[in-house]
Amino acid sequence: MNFDLAHLHEIESHCTQESPPRCRSLCPFQLDARAFLAAIAESRHAQARKILDRALAINKLEQYCVAVAEPARILPLPPKKFSLAVLGPGLAGFVAAAELARKDYPVTVFYKDDLAAPLVARFPALKSNHALAAELEALSGLRVSFEKTCPDTALLARCEAEFDGVLLDADAARELAPPEEAVDGDTRHWRDNVCCAGRLSRSPTGHVFPETARQAGEGRRAALTLERLAGKVSLTAAREKQRGALHVSLEGIAPVPRVEPAGAAYTPEEARAEAVRCLQCQCLICVGECVYLQKYKGYPRVYARQIYNNTSIVQGFHTANALVNGCSLCGQCERLCPENFSMADLCRSAREDMVDRNYMPAPAHEFALEDMESASGPDCALVLDDDSLPEGAKPAWLFFPGCQLAPSRGEQVIELHTHLRESLSGGIALLLSCCGIPAHWAGRRTVFAGHASALLEQWKKFGGPCVIAACSSCMKALRLSLPEARIRSVWEVLNALPLPRRHGTGFSEPLSVHDPCTARHDAAWQSAVRELARKCGACLEEPRLSGERISCCGYGGLVSCAQPDLAAEMSANRAAALPHTALASCIMCRDRLVGQDKECLLCWTCFFRVPPCLERRPPGKKAPDSQPVARAGPPCAAACCAAAPAGKRRSRNRPAYAFRPKCGLTMTPKSLAEGKMLEVEALLEDK
Repeated sequence: MNFDLAHLHEIESHCTQESPPRCRSLCPFQLDARAFLAAIAESRHAQARKILDRALAINKLEQYCVAVAEPARILPLPPKKFSLAVLGPGLAGFVAAAELARKDYPVTVFYKDDLAAPLVARFPALKSNHALAAELEALSGLRVSFEKTCPDTALLARCEAEFDGVLLDADAARELAPPEEAVDGDTRHWRDNVCCAGRLSRSPTGHVFPETARQAGEGRRAALTLERLAGKVSLTAAREKQRGALHVSLEGIAPVPRVEPAGAAYTPEEARAEAVRCLQCQCLICVGECVYLQKYKGYPRVYARQIYNNTSIVQGFHTANALVNGCSLCGQCERLCPENFSMADLCRSAREDMVDRNYMPAPAHEFALEDMESASGPDCALVLDDDSLPEGAKPAWLFFPGCQLAPSRGEQVIELHTHLRESLSGGIALLLSCCGIPAHWAGRRTVFAGHASALLEQWKKFGGPCVIAACSSCMKALRLSLPEARIRSVWEVLNALPLPRRHGTGFSEPLSVHDPCTARHDAAWQSAVRELARKCGACLEEPRLSGERISCCGYGGLVSCAQPDLAAEMSANRAAALPHTALASCIMCRDRLVGQDKECLLCWTCFFRVPPCLERRPPGKKAPDSQPVARAGPPCAAACCAAAPAGKRRSRNRPAYAFRPKCGLTMTPKSLAEGKMLEVEALLEDK
């Protein structure tokens, strides 16, 4: 991704938070209805009148505001040297004159008999309304002059010669108006320095009538065109900002009935009650669900600018580094956004740019990269052929459990490998290594490419077997590293096989399914997990956000390394969204949720025996099939605890992690090959 200005604008265009709401985009005056109604609701009538002064009072709230608040003071502007003319004082002509006069253009309005006659003829209610007289008086106080003369072809020719721009009101001076097709619909430009606005509307049945919104809108567009004609600039260039429609979610919002005035006009209380019905439309769909987006008090369009500015700095402080490295790259925002704005793509590209230019702070991802190197090194990596195959035969399957699952659930990995060997034909090999996803998340393209090359070479040595991945992050990385390989999740494979012998008594309560965010678009993974759990007797309930809309547990994107506090907030947010005991199909999701005292089961519980010391529950609850652990001995008789020294045990409140300084357990390739787990040392003691 190139971080240039043109690309920034392309990225920004996908975020519609700054787009006007529908009420404003359809208003011919672009009236900021949100601000107007908010001011009315707070009884700030002067501020509301200031907003309203650009439009006619056409509804009851506007009439109320006009009645209770004085017109806003117009700030003086430098006088303009160009002079403009309006032929015919219809609605479009008065709107154009008011728009130009507020910008201090000298405007001359030509009328035939009575200045107000054309408006009163179209809108009889104005005859007894003092508002029209007040508006005309206000225009007289500006640089607007009125000249009584008959608008005819001679006057039009004179105005074309003497004025820099001329507006012909098609309603008030109908005899001079050209055919509709002769006038440009967007700019209202007719010919030379003449514009035409204020056409009558026609219904499908042929009825001709004055449409106030159309006439006023045409007058406003014509005023802008007159400015450009006078200044000899393009009539169309950058005329209006092109933005997508503002998307507003109405989910969970109950309708509120309209407040009708008891009398002819609103009382202050009635006006406030009606004004607060405004939703104050905003998008912020992604911000409402993402802890990361909430943290920096903005929205994606703002963040895109900050990241662009951050990459543009040559010398000085890169203040957006935390913003770039705080994203979990989970992709939820892109799924929720109606325009598919992806903060994940933006932040990962920014990380790659920072790495390429040597601006990435070394501590941000250093631990994760060292962890990846260790997990793929000679002390931890393991390649295990299937010795049941004839000499020289290549396995049809390659099991890739990942570097996090094997150390945390070693016995279950061994049982699963054995079950797959017994159930699948063609032989199955085992490959223990890191998939390289930390390098991809960190923006280290060169490191990831080297890791991918090594995995590809190893896969080819096995003869290109079908890869069975037990980790969704591994599946994502392997699909990048091995694009020609067929990769299936372990859940898909298990779902197609007879169930292995189960241990335990089943499930007595509903489970909330938690999908890993890296399997957001993997329907096969999600479906297989649910089918398997139901086959094993589990009653599943979907949380509010699941499947493609899932929230990250806080592990993805290395945010736990760069900003551990933010990662903890993500974990807590996800844990709070799961009403029942969670069922996770990713070991890191399970450990992150358990770290927030959320009762969570790993899907392995459905199939294989899990040592009680690894099945963590919130404090105060017993682990399954075990009594509270005595301090004087090991917590259970499982292999993972049998070797613990007397008086010491691995804390039940700490899950085992692979290759982490806080680990209590680890596995070596040799011990895995022998089907045993060894306790190396108890680094965590129960204080």
